[in-house]
Parts: sequence; structure tokens; C-alpha cells
Amino acid sequence: MKAVAYIRVSTERQAQNNLSLEGQEKQIREYCKSLGVELVQLFSDAGESAKTADRPQLLQSLEFCRKNRDIDLYVVWKLDRLSRNADDHSTIRVMLSKIGVVIRSVTEAIDESPTGNLMSTILSGFAQFDNELRSLRSTEGVKRRIEQGGWPHAAPLGFTNIRDELGRPTVKINQTGLVIADLMREFIRGGMSVQDIHNKIDEYGIKSPRSNKRVGYQTVVNMLRNPLYAGMVYSKSIDEPIEGLHQGIITKSEYNSIQMILDGRSQKVEVANVAEWPLRGGFIKCHHCGNSLTGSSPTGRSKSYPMYHCTRCSARKLGHKVSVSRDDLHLQFVQLLEDIRPSDVHVKLFREVFLKRWNDVHSSQMNEQARLTQLLFDLRARKARVIDLFVDGSLTREEKEDRTAQIDSDILKYELAVTDNADDVTAAEAVIDFGTELMHNAPNLWRSANLKNRQQLQRAIFPNGLTYSFVSGFGTAETSELYEVMRQFDSVGSNLVGLDGIEPSTKWL
Repeated sequence: MKAVAYIRVSTERQAQNNLSLEGQEKQIREYCKSLGVELVQLFSDAGESAKTADRPQLLQSLEFCRKNRDIDLYVVWKLDRLSRNADDHSTIRVMLSKIGVVIRSVTEAIDESPTGNLMSTILSGFAQFDNELRSLRSTEGVKRRIEQGGWPHAAPLGFTNIRDELGRPTVKINQTGLVIADLMREFIRGGMSVQDIHNKIDEYGIKSPRSNKRVGYQTVVNMLRNPLYAGMVYSKSIDEPIEGLHQGIITKSEYNSIQMILDGRSQKVEVANVAEWPLRGGFIKCHHCGNSLTGSSPTGRSKSYPMYHCTRCSARKLGHKVSVSRDDLHLQFVQLLEDIRPSDVHVKLFREVFLKRWNDVHSSQMNEQARLTQLLFDLRARKARVIDLFVDGSLTREEKEDRTAQIDSDILKYELAVTDNADDVTAAEAVIDFGTELMHNAPNLWRSANLKNRQQLQRAIFPNGLTYSFVSGFGTAETSELYEVMRQFDSVGSNLVGLDGIEPSTKWL
């Protein structure tokens, strides 16, 4: 007689005890030897469930029996290794019976007698019952975990499966989650469609965590609908999503806004408080890739974690983080303003030398001011003489009125000229006062200003913006012209070479 054997384990745990493949094979070989049966072929499925008959080695073993009609026995260690479904067991048994092959179990007393057939049917039924009971218990366990706020399933895109300090299954935000958070908020603001999000995810090279393949469009739709991203968990067994153990990458309010947009019940609106993110908008760029830093606030159950981050770089690829706490970056920026602030001594000396140089360059304006002032003095003296002549009786009232009217007209004209010229002369002083005050108090001014003034101030000081490394901080900063002149002055003392012809300008303000 000849036999074919089939062995199976479905989990690593089974592979570590008496159900191991090696253990099953050993006992099957001993069983065949005790019966004087030749074991022709042994088929093995590792990590395959017996809930279904669609198992590679099982199907091959049945095909082997069909092609080799000299096989007499189909040997298993136990019937539940063959199938845990009574219908599948019956189907396999009938198919083998038609080609003259009978099933034998090493550990169970079954044969072709009426009693043996009954035992086989009962055992396969119990295997199915045990399998269904396990499934029920597993379902109940999953339900309990979710009711506790845990997440016992595979983590979706942007999250990683973990266990909390109590051993409960949950998820945590990963680097991809920060990118998704930014895309979701852009969707709420109206800057992106679902297709745009899908394209961006593809552009960033983000893959599905399960298949490591391109993320599909429907996955993006499901992601926008998934309350897990707002810190909630859900299942069919509960009426509505409940608070999860994990931190969401967006707030519940933002999640609700997304649902309203997808349902066509709302226009996309700005929900983020942009005043909290003055360094966004292209002012600071990633030192590694040149991409503008953006901001988001992943939110936990009771606390948010606002961060600036680069949506293009990957912490896993670079080997270091690609985000920084918003508060930390603001403190670093204020410190940068402190570092480039000139000393009081240099500011005072610079102001004096600058104005002296300005007055030397614009001496013609000073001379014009003196000429206009002298003309006004002469006109007022003439008017005084006309009045004296009237008092002496040398002029009639009409003559006095005619002459003083003409003189008053000339006085007004030259007073306006003096005022205009004086504005030009004093503009330099006003500009340098404002500029040096700005340089000296920039840290305090930035801290106390509103969003618009903060952005104007930082652009005035760093017209081309800044670069930031998540390892070493801010890169070398290119400052405005006044800072550059001050820096040159600082290095050469009062030698203001290069200031010839300098004109007052507020373009950097």
C-alpha cells in the first residue's frame, strides 16, 4: 500500500509545540511504518488557516492523488489539520473516495466502517464548532479592545501599530502621518481636491503599508472618511466612533469639516489659526531639500503638539527627525534676532557717522535751506518797513495793503519751499532712527507684533527668507542692506566706504 500525507500549522505558536510540522511529520512516518505502508509524498502548508480549502499544498496533494491512482491512503496527524469546515471535509472525503483513496488520522480512530464514518463526521463537525467558537471569542475580544479605545487591527496609512503602557493595542502617528495632516488641512482650506491629495501622496513616494504598492484613489477617500485620523475608534458593534487611546493627526472639528465637504454640505474654509504660524508661507525652507516648512498640530486626547515640519523629507531615510516644535523654532528665531543685533555703542556711533556722511553728500540741500531761510528773513524785513511807512503817513492804506499782500504771497511761497526742503534734509535722520531702533529691538518687536507685522518685520530683516536644518538649526542668514552696512561698519570702525550717494530708502521696512 502507498500513502500521501498532509501536514499543516497556521501560527508560529503551533509551530513551537506538539503541532509543529516536524512533530506531525515524525508521527505520520511512524504511523505508516507501523502499518507497513509506503509514504510516497508529504505535502506541507505553513501559516495557512483551515477555514478554507484554498491552500496551495492541500490542493497539490489532492491533484497528486488524482494523477497517481496507486495511492491508497491519505494520512493526516489530525482531521482538523485537513479542514475545520465540515462541508469542506465532506467534499474532500468524497473526492478522494471516488479515486479509491481513504483518509486516515494518526491520533483519531476512523476507518471505512459505519462507526468509523460516524466518528469522522463527528470529529469534522467538532473541528468546525471549535473554529467558529474561536472566531466568536476573537470577535468579542476585538470588540472589547475597541470599546476601551484601542485599535486591534492593522494601522492605516500614517499610523504604526503599538501597545500602550498597559499592553493595549493602539496606534501612533508616524512621519507619513504628519504629511497627511498637512494635506488634509489644505483640503479643508480649499487648496486641494481629493485627486490632488492622491497625486501628492504619489509624488512623495508614499506607499501602502500593507502591500508596499502605490496608494490608490479609493484609499485616499477612505482615509478622509476614517475617524481614526481624528483620534477616534469605531466598529460595527458600536453605534458611533468613540474616543481612542491614540493621538489624532487632525482635530474632531477638522474631521467634521472634511465630512461636510465630501458630502457637499459645506464650502472649504480656513480652520487653522494662521496667526500661530508666522514662519510659514515660504519664509523658512528645509536645508536638506529646499521645500518650504509647513505647520500642523497633531492632537491627543487632551493636548495638541504644534510642529513645523518638512513634508518632502523622510526621517527614516535621513536618519534624523524632520520636524521641530513650533515653540522651539520661535525661540530659536528670536535668538537669531538677538545674535544679529548690533551693540548700543555701534548703533550710536553708526548713526553719528552716517548722518555726518549724509550731510556731506547732501550739502547742496543744506545750502538751499540756508538760502531760502535768508529770503524769508528779507521778506519779513520788507513787510516791517512797509508797515513803518504806513504809520509815518508815507503810504496810504491802499498802498500798504497792495505791498503787504504781495510780500505775504512771496513769504508763503518760500515757507512752503523751506518746509519741503527741510523734509528732504531730515528724512535721513528719521530713516536711520527707525532703522537702528528696529535692529536694536527686533526680538521684542517680533514677539509682541501681530501676524502681519511679524511677517513684515521678518521679511524686512531677512528679505530672502531662511533655511533650517533639523540637526543644526538656522543656516547662514542673508540680512537686509542696513544690517549689511552695519556689519561692514562694525568691522572697519567709522570707515563708511561705499556710502557715497546713498539715498534714504524704506524698501526694506
